[in-house]
Amino acid sequence: MTRSNVSRAGSQKTGGKATSKPCSCCGIAPDPRGRPFTITFSLPDLYYDVHPVLLDTWGEDPFLAIKDVGFFLRVILPVKLTDGFAVNFGTWAQVDPEPFRDAWKTWNAPEYKDLDFNFGLGNKIEPWDTSLRTHMRAVVKDIDQVPFVVDSPSELGTRILTEVWPHADVLAPYADILKETAPEER
Repeated sequence: MTRSNVSRAGSQKTGGKATSKPCSCCGIAPDPRGRPFTITFSLPDLYYDVHPVLLDTWGEDPFLAIKDVGFFLRVILPVKLTDGFAVNFGTWAQVDPEPFRDAWKTWNAPEYKDLDFNFGLGNKIEPWDTSLRTHMRAVVKDIDQVPFVVDSPSELGTRILTEVWPHADVLAPYADILKETAPEER
């Protein structure tokens, strides 16, 4: 992960811990409105593996196709953390051509609500040793948002989605990004 590939984004989601007092172990203050933190990867990791001269892409967030590499869709990976914290990772899903076409065709249509697809994780998310091939499944929970990751056939993916993780361990790699915006301004 390069710092330029990750940013903090605002959202209107609910959850988290409603206090602005910084944590004594990680120094990060929870969102005062109780929303999860949002950490967004700007591009799939494989994008950076292609020499710039050979890089041929189509689309932009939330759709991206990289010639001779694959098709990617934006998804939200929700993670529960200790002490009332939560984080939503805005990550990329590497999908087969058919789910990519289905998402493209239905994005602004009523059928979007039925979008359901399997994918390989497109970003390495710390602190887990996720590979680009950690398989997961995403569905549309809200037609005004990108799909949410809901389950995984892999043991690691299931653990990430279902366990409550020590917030300091998960947030520490992103501490600088999370501290960039004062809690009152989030």
